[in-house]
Amino acid sequence: MSKKFKHLKTGDTYEMIRDDVKNCTNSNDKQIMVLYKRDGYPDLIFVREKDEFYQKFQELK
Repeated sequence: MSKKFKHLKTGDTYEMIRDDVKNCTNSNDKQIMVLYKRDGYPDLIFVREKDEFYQKFQELK
């Protein structure tokens, strides 16, 4: 899965790596996360809760 997204607040573009990452932290067990990286920064990886990601990012077509 390699989709491009724009952050609605900053306008920066990101590439989604996966949107089915399972959070195994005890208090958030089974929470589904999105793993993504900012364009131009290949070694900088982010993770965000899936529902929040889709609220703050817009897919680019």
